Amino acid sequence: MLYNYIYTPEKMAKWFADYVQSIGSRYICFWNGYEETCFLIKKKKEKSVRYKWEKFEEKKYYFEFLIQEKLLIITDFVNKNEINEIEQSKLWWQNKIKILKQNLKTHVVKLVYTLP
Repeated sequence: MLYNYIYTPEKMAKWFADYVQSIGSRYICFWNGYEETCFLIKKKKEKSVRYKWEKFEEKKYYFEFLIQEKLLIITDFVNKNEINEIEQSKLWWQNKIKILKQNLKTHVVKLVYTLP
C-alpha cells in the first residue's frame, strides 16, 4: 500500500501534488497551475523509487523514497549554499508528509536531507 503512494500517479496526487500524469518514466506534477517534470530513474518494487527533476538533469540531484518495513525514508538533495532553499525544502516536505500521514493513518515517515 505505501509503495503505491510513492509510485502511482493516482496515489501521488493524494499527497505529493494536486495532479500527477505519467507517460512512461516521465511524471508531470501539477500544483495550483504550476507544473514540474521529473523522471523515474530507479525503482525496486515495494522497496524504493528514485526521481530526478527535469530542471536538474545536468546535476546529480534526485529525490528518493525508500521503504523499510513501515518506515518511509525520503531523501532529497538541496543546494548547501542556499540556506533559503534548505528551509523552503524542509517546510515543503513537512507539509507533504503531514498530508501523506493523513492518507495512510498508520505509517511513519522520516525525512533525510542530503547536501551535494
